[in-house]
Amino acid sequence: MKFELRKKGDWSYYYMPWLEQRGIAHGFFTGLTPSHRMEGQQRQDFLDAFSLRDLVIMAQEHGDRVHVVEKGERPTSGDGIILREKGVAGIIKTADCLPVILAEPDHPMVAVVHAGWRGTALRIVGKAVARMAELGVERKKIVALLGPAIGPCCYEIQKDVRDIFIREGFSSRVVREEKGRLTLDIKEANREALGAEGVETIFDAGLCTLCTGGLFHSFRGGEPDKRQINFVSLP
Repeated sequence: MKFELRKKGDWSYYYMPWLEQRGIAHGFFTGLTPSHRMEGQQRQDFLDAFSLRDLVIMAQEHGDRVHVVEKGERPTSGDGIILREKGVAGIIKTADCLPVILAEPDHPMVAVVHAGWRGTALRIVGKAVARMAELGVERKKIVALLGPAIGPCCYEIQKDVRDIFIREGFSSRVVREEKGRLTLDIKEANREALGAEGVETIFDAGLCTLCTGGLFHSFRGGEPDKRQINFVSLP
């Protein structure tokens, strides 16, 4: 199964048709869409475009806090959102960090996670999976979608970051050294964290935010104040 690019009004995003056909609206947006701030008329336009009644968008911390959204709860800060409330979009913002969507199509629960290198080292995706399992989802039935993020082709790091991933038990596939250059494969790190929690089905959009011809905003590409949004919701 492959991701496809779709345009809906002013919105341009990648999604997986198979998951949408199961009733789960979702998207990894490109940089060719309105501001990520989701305020005023733009917020309403988004809700109308995707037939939603509300959204949750938080101040992201580059940590491992995961919130459960149900019964009108609206967390204000953190990096993971588990949704049990229908018609509400969980939104995270990225500009090189990895957006991850988690879904169990036969269970009324989905999640979206912001996994920067710090959150990845803290295994935030694994903590989201563990929390979903506590709430009744079978781990082996969870489908994980890895959205656009900076790839190992472009993600050069320093020794202190390498040492953190080694200390946290990630494999040698995650941090690579070639000709004195250290690079991080943030998607591989999250695959390992997901696998450790029993998630077997993982789909990767295969898109690097830095070297895809300006399709995405990239912090390392010189856009420190711009982000694209990523969302998931229950019908």
